[in-house]
Amino acid sequence: MRAWWTGREPREQLLLGVLGGLLLVFALVFAVILPLADARADADRALDRARAGYDIVARTSPATSGDTSARAPFDRAALLEAARAQGLQITRIQPADGAGLSVWIDDAQTAPLYALFDTLLTEYSGRMDRVVVSADNAGRLSAQFTIRP
Repeated sequence: MRAWWTGREPREQLLLGVLGGLLLVFALVFAVILPLADARADADRALDRARAGYDIVARTSPATSGDTSARAPFDRAALLEAARAQGLQITRIQPADGAGLSVWIDDAQTAPLYALFDTLLTEYSGRMDRVVVSADNAGRLSAQFTIRP
C-alpha cells in the first residue's frame, strides 16, 4: 500500500487526501451526528408525552386516593347524569362485582370522554378499577370501564 501511495504524483496524493477527508466527514455526519440528533428529538417527544400523561394522573390522583367524604356519593344516576352533561351516549351498563358498574361507551369524542372520567373521579366518590380506551381510524373512541362506589 505504501508503494502504491508513493507511486502517486503529489497532485494525486492531495486529491486522494481530500477525498478521504470528505468521506470521513460524510461518515461522521450520516453515521453519528444525524442519528444522535434524531434520537434526541425522539426522546424529547417521548418526554413530552410522558409529562402530559403525568399531568393527567397527578390531577386526578388526589381525588382518587384521598378523603372522599367531600364528594357526592356515586351511583348509577350520577353516571348517567355525568355522561348526559358531556353529551355522551352510554351503550351498555352491567353490574360488576359488588356494587360496581361495567360501562361501555362507543363513538365518543376525546374531550367529552376524558371530561366524563374527570367528573366521575373528582366530583363523585367513585373509583375506576379498569379502563380500556381504543380509537378507530377516524379518531372516534370506544371506552369500557368499571367504576365502583
